Amino acid sequence: MKKILMAATVALCFAGNSFAQENAGGVNASDSAFGNIDKEKIVVGAVGVGILAALVANNRGNVKAVPPGPGPGPDPDPEPTCSGSDPLVDGVCTGTTTTVTVSGTMTVNVPVTFTYLPTL
Repeated sequence: MKKILMAATVALCFAGNSFAQENAGGVNASDSAFGNIDKEKIVVGAVGVGILAALVANNRGNVKAVPPGPGPGPDPDPEPTCSGSDPLVDGVCTGTTTTVTVSGTMTVNVPVTFTYLPTL
């Protein structure tokens, strides 16, 4: 926006020459030599005041930076995991351990299966 206004201001500076009129000197000279204001000067002045007002109004503005967002956040579908090599079966972790039972001289190894909820 500022570049357009600056370009318009420069164009306005050079546009003043386009209204120049050559008049005969002496008795036939126009009244503009005595300070009279004609249409062209009024138009140039009005456009200049408008551009100056736009420059002043645009100069007072400021841009507020938008802070960055909170980030991606937690995974909406986290993958459930089980401890060690325990398999995940129907949403439940299944583990197996061996219990050793000693009865007199006899030792029995008994596999024990247990279930637990996976961690997310």
